[in-house]
Amino acid sequence: MTQSFTFHDPYFLWLLLLLPVFFALKQKYVRYATFKFSSVDGIKKCFTQKPKQRPILSMLRFGALSAIVIALARPQWVSKFTEVNSSGVDIMLAIDVSGSMMGLDFSDREKTITRLDIAKEVTKVFIENRPNDRLGMCAFAGEPYLVSPLTLNHTWLKDNLRRLHVKLIEDGTAIGDTICMCANRLKNSQAKSKIIVLVTDGDNNCGTLSPVVAAEAAAALGIKIYTIGVGKSGLVPFAVTDEQGRIQTDYDGKYIAVQYMTELDEAPLRAIAEQTQGQFFRAENREEFSQIYETIDQLEKTDVKLQQYAIIDEWFPWFVAVAMLLLLLEFLLRATKLQRIP
Repeated sequence: MTQSFTFHDPYFLWLLLLLPVFFALKQKYVRYATFKFSSVDGIKKCFTQKPKQRPILSMLRFGALSAIVIALARPQWVSKFTEVNSSGVDIMLAIDVSGSMMGLDFSDREKTITRLDIAKEVTKVFIENRPNDRLGMCAFAGEPYLVSPLTLNHTWLKDNLRRLHVKLIEDGTAIGDTICMCANRLKNSQAKSKIIVLVTDGDNNCGTLSPVVAAEAAAALGIKIYTIGVGKSGLVPFAVTDEQGRIQTDYDGKYIAVQYMTELDEAPLRAIAEQTQGQFFRAENREEFSQIYETIDQLEKTDVKLQQYAIIDEWFPWFVAVAMLLLLLEFLLRATKLQRIP
């Protein structure tokens, strides 16, 4: 829902520029009838008018005319609503948060960044590019953890994405169980396309379900899986974290890192993708990772039926009421306390 204040006929507002000119000309050229008296002492006893207070009448008249002009422009408070009649694609995002996602092989001279950081960064952009699709999220390490069910509340989804960190779950890589959890969230979906995007840098070494068996079950439900292998092979620096998953730094604020040999077995991830008519991607740098999400975004485009409607609250009666009140107040003051002496 979006809300805004607007004018239905804004061209009437140009009349507001003429009001000061009108009052200035009136002050300059309009003259009131007067009588000459040798003394005004007798008249002062009849009236308590204070000449310095008379501009109040002009101010009231100016305010009333301004309110009438604004009423003519028809001020409105508009509340616009958009309903998605049919979601084109339902997508579950599965993000690896195991300890190996602390690899620093995506860092450059300008910024030190972990594999998990870059995964969260490009996933956030992907979410923003799918405003009309329902998206859910699952984090996994030694077991899967549901971060968010399928939702159109992408702001809430991105907030939960930002909170992901390593050691959120017991360490390990349970790819099979993760696919099963995501598939369960998609099995009752009525969307034209049901997608799982799985991001990991490791091999399945935990859980009770084989990734191949899980992929077969997903394929039977009409679910397509895109797998993304993250990170470089070889000697890679890894950031050291504490028990809460916070990255440890030295006295200069630099990440404390240790070197490990890494090797991603692509075959299982390729098999999962092929089993479900999806695709496997390998991301070894920031540009490749961003391009992969852009490719998936283009591959899974569908038409979405939207229904838009607006609730309009007319405010012009309030301005008319204000104008009438000011004119009435002017009339009462002119007839009583601020009455003009001919």
